[in-house]
Amino acid sequence: MNRKTRPILPVRHAWVKQVRPDGTERSGRVKSAIDRGDQVDVTVAWHGTNDTSTVPLSTLRCGFRPMMEVQDLPASRTRKTMGEGVVLKTRTLGGRDQVLVDFPQAGKQLWLPYENLKQIKGSKHRFILGDRGPADSAERFRLKSLAHALEMWNENTGSLSHLEIDPLPHQIHLVHHILASGNLNWLIADDVGLGKTIETGMLLAALKQRDSLKRVLLVTPAGLTKQWQDELNYKFKMGEFLIYGDDFHINEPRHWKMYDYVIASMDRLKEERHLEALQQAGGWDLIVFDEAHRLSRRQYGMKLDASQRFQLAAQLRHQTDAMVLLTATPHQGMQDKFQALLELLRPERKEEITTLALNPEIIGDMVFRNNKADVTDADGNFIFNGKTTRALTVAVSEAAIAFDETLQDYLRKGYAAGAALGFKGNAIGFVMTVYRKLAASSVAAIHNALINRRTRLQNQGGGDNDQDLAEADQRFAGEWEEQLQTEAQEFFDGELELLDALIDEAERLRADDRKLQHFLDELIETILAGNPDEKVLIFSEYRSTQSYLKEALEARFGAGCVEQINGSMPHPLRRQAIARFEESAQFLISTEAGGEGINLQRNCHIMANYDLPWNPMRLVQRIGRLYRYGQRERVVVFNIHSPDTADERIMEMMYSRIDQVVADLAGVSPEYNPQLHDDILGEVADLVDVTQILEEATTAGIDRTQQRIDEALARAKAATKKQHELFEHAASFDPNETRNELRITAEHGEAFVIGMFRQLGIEILDTSHNGRLWQIRLPEAVQTALGIARGRHEVTLDRILAVNRPNTHMLDLDSYLMRYLLQQAKSYDFMGLSAVIRGGLPDSAALITSLLRWQNDQGQRRRQEYTAFGIASDGRVRVNPEAFGEWLKQPAETGEVATDRQRNECWFKAAEQAADRRLAEVSNRHLHPENMQWISGAWVE
Repeated sequence: MNRKTRPILPVRHAWVKQVRPDGTERSGRVKSAIDRGDQVDVTVAWHGTNDTSTVPLSTLRCGFRPMMEVQDLPASRTRKTMGEGVVLKTRTLGGRDQVLVDFPQAGKQLWLPYENLKQIKGSKHRFILGDRGPADSAERFRLKSLAHALEMWNENTGSLSHLEIDPLPHQIHLVHHILASGNLNWLIADDVGLGKTIETGMLLAALKQRDSLKRVLLVTPAGLTKQWQDELNYKFKMGEFLIYGDDFHINEPRHWKMYDYVIASMDRLKEERHLEALQQAGGWDLIVFDEAHRLSRRQYGMKLDASQRFQLAAQLRHQTDAMVLLTATPHQGMQDKFQALLELLRPERKEEITTLALNPEIIGDMVFRNNKADVTDADGNFIFNGKTTRALTVAVSEAAIAFDETLQDYLRKGYAAGAALGFKGNAIGFVMTVYRKLAASSVAAIHNALINRRTRLQNQGGGDNDQDLAEADQRFAGEWEEQLQTEAQEFFDGELELLDALIDEAERLRADDRKLQHFLDELIETILAGNPDEKVLIFSEYRSTQSYLKEALEARFGAGCVEQINGSMPHPLRRQAIARFEESAQFLISTEAGGEGINLQRNCHIMANYDLPWNPMRLVQRIGRLYRYGQRERVVVFNIHSPDTADERIMEMMYSRIDQVVADLAGVSPEYNPQLHDDILGEVADLVDVTQILEEATTAGIDRTQQRIDEALARAKAATKKQHELFEHAASFDPNETRNELRITAEHGEAFVIGMFRQLGIEILDTSHNGRLWQIRLPEAVQTALGIARGRHEVTLDRILAVNRPNTHMLDLDSYLMRYLLQQAKSYDFMGLSAVIRGGLPDSAALITSLLRWQNDQGQRRRQEYTAFGIASDGRVRVNPEAFGEWLKQPAETGEVATDRQRNECWFKAAEQAADRRLAEVSNRHLHPENMQWISGAWVE
């Protein structure tokens, strides 16, 4: 036989037909096929008879008929199966018989060689015929159901992917709502501290699970690029994101095609040469803009004035069908600017957006807003409550007051010198601002900075600051500021002599530092007197202050009692420091590097702010390390300040004024609760340029400064009020939104894993940590299937436990072991396609499950749901009965019932009608029904 024309051997259970010499036709299923070199012999079990015979393949043709159920078994070992499908029709082309198969799971209809197809009995066929399955059919039915339910819940929320966070209900529901809408163009405007980064990461994880996220562009402020990269890597294991201009550069526009997961600074991309190349980068599946309120377009009469940043976003809009904007303050009291953002998202609805004042309800389709005051944990308990903030006032010495007066004189001269130089003098003004912030932090911080400045002048060193602060990670701005390389020439005549005086005074102050003494004697000692084992989180903006405090604490309480976190430490070292703090150390001193991204609520509830950040937003973020989900104690925050110095007097004034505005706004809310105070604080703080106010204080005087603060806060108050009124129409967390869906929890994940371990012979050798940590042993068959040599493993489904134990394998839906378990449970050979269930499902005589799918107007899949239909004996159908979700959590027992084909057909027809109603109910302008795939059916004893 010519090797080039060697025929394909039909797989076992392929359906064939044969026309005999007398013209009669018979059909049957292939039992086996043997290639003998010159001929292929096929053994066929002929349909409708007990006859089995062996005939040459050359006498056989395709025997598949429309509506037969088949499984694709590829001849190539490297090609994955297309799964199960339904025959639509057959054809002969080029002398080959082919079958058109609809594969609902893949969403494809393909012409395939009939020889690769195996006839199977699907769940509908088995249910109608009354096939009750093997002895353990109920348990296999349960595990198959769990496998599909877990995958679909993750695909619709991203909450079961590899996350180093415990997603909260409002985060899960936000992602679910956006994906369920069928449109990915949304403005996420959650309150500060509710985790927009986490929500974005979960959205990306869900889209990756759907295999619909090949290229992503994240556009952020310059100082946040590294933060985003860290968050996506360490919280979501998305290490593929690279920073444009840092991790890679583009020499030719065509090189953009090499990068699919990109983070870039909006101010870099807006430059003409970068934007021009980016426009040739091709399309993006999703573009995300962080801090989208920086995309400004204002309207003056009939004229539109768009910033370069807005123009960047408008240009990129042409390169994607999906754009997400992130900002807690999108309105800012400017209706035209807010409308411009909505037009970016939904240009097709421009006319409606133009008349937003008349129909504000339209933002419910475009804006999602969660408030801290409303969010709860999985049990419905409010997450954010129980916080006390206390001011710890320190009376400073006469020497400190004298030093402050000398420093103010130095600052005034520096600002004046900078102003005299115009634009070129901005650098001097910046240095003065840094010095006053250092002085407000600690005498050690300003002392070190002044010495460095004097050394710079005496050595006449050259060079500029190595770090561009505009490009620096904004979390660590203070740390970069204190390392600032200043000019090597005097800012003003006599600067060197004034520096000498300041340094001498600072040295004397370090020997009698009242702030440090008060901190140790009145605060720390008092805390430990109540509980000697109490842990305390301490924040300072500067590393020099951090080192100063560490030295003082260890001198009094012993070596090893202090751990540190700062921006110079890589993530692994930060994690180790946190682990030591939670296990043995008593104090953790952190710069703003710990203001985001670390969660310490399980073992600590007391925080001390040794210095108050000039940006009140940083204070909100610091407190969020303890005041978050999982905190069992009332959080106590101590803010230390010295109102006897000029700058700290202004800071106190600013914070007290903010508190008054927040109290005014919160007090008029009909739904007031204590957390509303923090919601509004976040919004107001974002609208106040604190640095500018404080810079002017040196030259303008205290009265003018007070006036500036009041003016800024009046604007912030009006903007916040308008924003709240408008956002009453935005979409928000609604626990009833998923009432018709099968809701999956961590209990379902654990039930699935334990059940599959039992099915596959995976032993649980030992458990610890209250049953959350398992020592397991894999049988050889599983090791071979996974391609691993080691049999023993330590695994958990607890995210927090996995974070703190680097060698523990986390069984989330990105785990290779979990993927294997899911694959096995969903496979046809696992069965569970039909069963008899004993108990646990009241009011249901039968249960039939299906995957329902929707697509967009271009045939691309946009949504899937795993849906269970509980059918009463009279044919009434309930969608996703609550009892089914509970039944899935426990091992199932197989029962016994008498089945009737006619009744089975009626019940299945009722399930099909209910599925069709569900498809219609969810469909909208963006979602169109695609298909329904029946997974399994069972009778209830």
